[in-house]
Amino acid sequence: MQGMSMLTLSVSLPSLKPPECHEIDVTKCKKASTLQLAVFYGALYTLAVGTGGTKPNISTIGADQFDEFDTKEKKHKLSFFNWWMFSIFIGTLFANSVLVYIQDNVGWTLGYALPTLGLAISIIIFLVGTPFYRHKLPRGSPFTKMTKVIVAAIKKWNVPIPSDPKELYELDLEEYAKKGNVRIDSTPTLRGDKTNAKNDPNLSYYINTKYNDCSNKYPFCETRNYT
Repeated sequence: MQGMSMLTLSVSLPSLKPPECHEIDVTKCKKASTLQLAVFYGALYTLAVGTGGTKPNISTIGADQFDEFDTKEKKHKLSFFNWWMFSIFIGTLFANSVLVYIQDNVGWTLGYALPTLGLAISIIIFLVGTPFYRHKLPRGSPFTKMTKVIVAAIKKWNVPIPSDPKELYELDLEEYAKKGNVRIDSTPTLRGDKTNAKNDPNLSYYINTKYNDCSNKYPFCETRNYT
């Protein structure tokens, strides 16, 4: 919102944009000042940071609203992603057609004011609906899980991959359901995934079969639990 507001102001206020130039030779036109360039590029970089922060989280918070273990909600989740992608492409089509026409034939101020207004309305809707959303509590740092996977992959570098997926360390499906996670099953496509391969006949070193829990410093039996 801040980036779009700055960008709209940079093309609207006379003090934040260079004067119009009607010279055929553009080298004779007055160049933008340091302040004008700072506001313009600051708006662009702010938009880049904001987009990078919101893009990966929009789909995630949307998926969190549906229970993967409920048949009805699982179907609604698929429908959500269909509508989400549909809205993205409709927005792209609108930006590349209607907004471009407005910017070329009406003015840059209105051309940037319209998406800024739409963004403001979407933020208001999001804030109003926040109390009704499902909020999943954080379960530790994701970097810790990533580190476990990397360490497990290095330690199992020379371990042969078993042909039977049952030879891989996995928790029971009930354990994943209790934590609200989905097990990512082994596939023949990712043959380089050795993090769950068994390399010691003494299973008690890696996994306590009685309680189905890991006892090693880097519990390889959970490295496949990404979701």
